[in-house]
Formats: sequence, structure tokens, C-alpha cells
Amino acid sequence: MNKSIIGALVGATVLAGGCGAVTSEAERLAVRSSPTLGTPTAESTDMPISPGTATPDGSPGTPGSAQQSLEELKQAGQAALAAVPGSKVISMEAEENGSRWEVQVVGKDGTEYQLDVEGGKVVTGPTSEQDDADDKAELRDRVAAAKLDYAQAADKITAAVPEGRITELALDDERDKTVWESDVVTTDGAKHEVTIDAATGDVIRTSPSPS
Repeated sequence: MNKSIIGALVGATVLAGGCGAVTSEAERLAVRSSPTLGTPTAESTDMPISPGTATPDGSPGTPGSAQQSLEELKQAGQAALAAVPGSKVISMEAEENGSRWEVQVVGKDGTEYQLDVEGGKVVTGPTSEQDDADDKAELRDRVAAAKLDYAQAADKITAAVPEGRITELALDDERDKTVWESDVVTTDGAKHEVTIDAATGDVIRTSPSPS
């Protein structure tokens, strides 16, 4: 509101109601004339922003964390190993948008077991596979050749694809090498395939997944 108009109204208030009303009337008009006074802002509300919630400008308070996904993968593997003492993880696959993991482990005698893990707890299994003697021997050799376990391989893969979420991890053979193969999804939805030498930890290949 124009200052001359405010002055005129204040003057009229003095004539009509005396000096006692001047201050309150002037303050009321000043508040009405200002676009900021008396209007709550994001800074004045002092409302805390919880991690993972939206900030006042609409952006996420905490971006999707690759580290959190990595920890969930490790927890699933640890739960499976605890269910089959002395075993080694050879395969992990995320199910139901990552809330559940299908895990395969191999016992000391080469027997393969399958388990479903959710929230760090085994919800199905362990169920043993009916492998023959040759299959068991092959699995034992593969596990023995891997100097990196599933958790160490996952660390290497996450370092190779920052902000990537591992959706599948498997111990396999490739060109006379024992390798950890993985599928990784980044925050932009892009899919990658990362292969790690299971003996040395070297990254053999990082490439976009074929569409």
C-alpha cells in the first residue's frame, strides 16, 4: 500500500480515536502492506526434514543410497550362511524390488542349498539341490578358486559403478577363470553388467546390459 495512503489513514485515525489507536492501526496497515510480514515461510516454520522425505522445494531429502542397498545384500548373505554353517554364497538375486533375496550357498561337501531371505531373516529354506557327484565336485572347485567372497565382490562392484544397486550376483566360470558376474542398476534406471576376477579382485568388464 502507498505510504501516503497509510499516512492519510493514520491521520484520520488520530482525529477519530485519539493517539491511543495510532500505533495499533499503523502496525495493522504495515502488516497488510507487506507481502512477507505475518506470512509463514519455509525458514520460519522450523519443521524438521526427515531423511528420505521431500524437502520444501520438492527434491528428495536423501537420494537413493547404494551403500544401503549394499548393506542389505550383505545382511541377506549373512543370514543364509548362518542357516547353513560352513557354507559359501555362490548366487544372490533380488526379488520383489529388493525386499527379498533368493540366495544359493554351497556346503563343504559341495551340496547346493537355496534360501529366501527377507529383512535379514531366512523365510524359506534351506532346500538342498539334488546334484550328482560331478556337480558337487565342480562347485567345490569353483568355491575354492574364489579368493573373494560375495561381500568382497559386492564392494568391488559397487566401487566400479558408483550409485549402482546390485540386483544379481553369481559365482561362475568364464574363459578358464572363476569370476563374479553381476547385474547393476543405477539411479537413472540404466542397467550394467560387471564381471570381477574372483581370484584377484580385478574388474574384467563393465558394460551396459543389452536391452
